[in-house]
Amino acid sequence: MKQLLAGGFCLLLTHPASSQTIQDARNAATGSTVTLTGTVTSGPSLGAIRYLQDATAGIAAYPGSGSQPGFAPQPGDLITLTGTLTNYNGLLEITPISSFTVNSTGNPLPSPLVVTPDGVNGAVQGRLVKVEGVYFSATGTFTAGTWPVTAGTEVTDVYLRSGHPLVGTAIPQGPVDITGIASQYDPSAPYNSGFQLLPRGAADITPHGSISIVPPVVQSDLLPGSFRLSWGTNLPGSTEAYYGTTPALGAHTAGSGNNTAHDLQITGLQPATFYYVRPFSVASGDTAFAPVRIHSTASTSSGAIRVYFTKGVDTSVSSGEVAIGLFNAVDDTLIACINRAQATLDVAMYNTNSDALVFAVNNAVDRGVQVRWIAEGNTSNFSVQWLDPAVPVLFRENSEGSGMHNKFFVIDAEDPQRAMVMSGSCNWTTQSFFEDHNNIVLIQDQALARCYRMEFEEMWGGSGAQPVPALSRFGPEKTDNTPHLFNVGGVEVESFFSPTDGVTARIAQAIGQTDANLFLALYSFTENSLGDAVLAAHQRPGMVVQGDVEDVLATGSEFNYLVNNGVELFSHENEPGLLHHKYAILDQGTLTTDPRVATGSHNWTASAETVNDENTLIIHDARVANLFFQEWSARHSDVAAIGEEAPAEALAAWPIPADRLLHLRPSGLGPALITVHDATGREVYRMETNGLATIPTGDWPAGVYVVSAVQDGMRSQRTVAVVR
Repeated sequence: MKQLLAGGFCLLLTHPASSQTIQDARNAATGSTVTLTGTVTSGPSLGAIRYLQDATAGIAAYPGSGSQPGFAPQPGDLITLTGTLTNYNGLLEITPISSFTVNSTGNPLPSPLVVTPDGVNGAVQGRLVKVEGVYFSATGTFTAGTWPVTAGTEVTDVYLRSGHPLVGTAIPQGPVDITGIASQYDPSAPYNSGFQLLPRGAADITPHGSISIVPPVVQSDLLPGSFRLSWGTNLPGSTEAYYGTTPALGAHTAGSGNNTAHDLQITGLQPATFYYVRPFSVASGDTAFAPVRIHSTASTSSGAIRVYFTKGVDTSVSSGEVAIGLFNAVDDTLIACINRAQATLDVAMYNTNSDALVFAVNNAVDRGVQVRWIAEGNTSNFSVQWLDPAVPVLFRENSEGSGMHNKFFVIDAEDPQRAMVMSGSCNWTTQSFFEDHNNIVLIQDQALARCYRMEFEEMWGGSGAQPVPALSRFGPEKTDNTPHLFNVGGVEVESFFSPTDGVTARIAQAIGQTDANLFLALYSFTENSLGDAVLAAHQRPGMVVQGDVEDVLATGSEFNYLVNNGVELFSHENEPGLLHHKYAILDQGTLTTDPRVATGSHNWTASAETVNDENTLIIHDARVANLFFQEWSARHSDVAAIGEEAPAEALAAWPIPADRLLHLRPSGLGPALITVHDATGREVYRMETNGLATIPTGDWPAGVYVVSAVQDGMRSQRTVAVVR
């Protein structure tokens, strides 16, 4: 049984029993029937289409041919609808709508997610978003069509349909904030372009004053007693900031001169301390403020970064330091870390069935260490029952997706030389330790430890020894309240937590900055925008993109979509042990670029982005990148050397193109698993057969589909067209 079950939690949104979350609906196969509940965020200014959103995602609903008549809800209506999931030129929408109910009216709209122009992409499709400090490229008045807006080097398109209330009004000159729906129109597969922002009316465009901050504000030069902030303005102005250790700020500092490029060093600070800062610039009596953000100084800690893997590594690709595969010593290594705790130990662990780890924690309690523990309420967590009764345990009980999916601990956060963070992909289970492929990252740095403790305490509900369920926040209820950049012993480390910190966009940005190589080891890969980022990397001249994926048959997997577009990905599903990693190695082995690794608990899925509690580190270090590359090389050789791909002729398919029926016959003798994916990589059909298989295609949209057959350990693929 569970040692201590804290009080209940409020669900993010109450759905009817038969209703899916919008994110679950987005992950369903196109052509399938979905039922979902959400708040309407758009009205007739965008036409007959409506966008709706819940706590997990947004989606379009269009009353096309065959729809139930009368579909015209208004913004703020909470509705439940049933219909067919359709891909319309890259936009996922529900059409036709077979039924709908308005549950209530006048509900508050969700707050828009603030993104940069490049952040208007597939990760936020259907959601209400906001871009700040952007400029229209054109002058004059609006007509129906596309209007580019820019912020620095980033650009996105604003689209106005015929009859939109902004048509005929003046195009703002100068910086504006624009709120609208993130949408897409791309008439050709693979649908990785055509993203656009749809303002709903004049109130969605807010002009700035005469001087404006041009995002982003960039932190650099982190030292124990200072750091630097840089930003731009549209007009020359002063360079100033309010700052302090609380959101109340309180202190002021300023640079000299009037400029459009601003560079401000804030000095006299304390090591490993978090400061709230609001930069601003003044010109002609008008003030432009940047949002208040939290930043960290550097620690006086050692900054040691140790990396371990649960299985073997390939030392032939080592650049000097040999990576460590722990094999049967995983639990012993973690126990040795726990044994060094002297004052505090905070554990956020998805699942625990290792009695040995729990007994080590109990020994820490006997030494006088204060222990706090957070776990997911829907996993077994069998060994938690053996914790010392003095250890308070808080379970996340309101989870959709994987819930509290973190795998981290924080030791002695207030001791500069003992403070330590454990991150990585490894649960505290015997399977994770001894069967699956996982990574463990241990970092001795007080600032990072305080950052992870801050995230822990947001879930915990406070800084005390006991949890406060009334103040506890999980999933989308949390806020982006931690620093993101750290100087760890001279190594730049970025830290992000899901689902509040835009982790998918951060990973996509890192992939977009890669110019030499990209190596992936992923348990699950269903996030469309990351699939698009990987494909774009593959298409850049000179890039090497390779990877291994475990759950290649997951609904909405990007695996086939990328393989069919020439990306060298391999399936790990038939290999011993789960490939449980969630890491990417970027620009490994290069001297002129930025070698780095992104790792942590965050699977490349929509639920990790929007629902789960996750942690991610991006470590900018050639040494760490090579250690991970040694592990990756060993795993990749396991799957790439056996040549699972059978020739296309091993799978007969007729007629091509197909109309109402598609017949398939694998050439082997054993049972075969047949899957069909559409041009976006989404699975639309699955079956097992021992011979001839007949698939009805009469309800499928016309287009190109990829048929795969896995038989006798071999995979064959055919591309077929479906016509009407």
